[in-house]
Amino acid sequence: MKENLLAIPVSPEQFSAFIEKARIFDKTKAFMQAHLKGWYSDDPDSFTECMRADLITVLEQYHFYNEFVSITKNFNFNPPIDTVSCTIRITDEEDDCCTRYRAIFDAQVNMIDDTMERQRNPPNTAKP
Repeated sequence: MKENLLAIPVSPEQFSAFIEKARIFDKTKAFMQAHLKGWYSDDPDSFTECMRADLITVLEQYHFYNEFVSITKNFNFNPPIDTVSCTIRITDEEDDCCTRYRAIFDAQVNMIDDTMERQRNPPNTAKP
């Protein structure tokens, strides 16, 4: 019988324990809130157009779903480094997706980058 050389080198139990112990989702949510506040402060019109609400509404009434965590060999660095990426999906009160926020951490779980993905075709919010 051949050994499967393509098996993931980390057990699911170890990975789940790492996510919990490192508080990946808690850290990502804190950075996400800072990112949202900075975006709203810098460009409230762009924020409101993309998010379809002001900052207070987004923070108090929108939903924030833990979407995924992954370990990545990041070749954007020289030399490449191992990173942990965490994504949170942000939806409005009706659960329509507005955006996704991704934080990228180094191997010591220090945030090294983040991105906010904008919805390409937001629902029509024009009032009749």
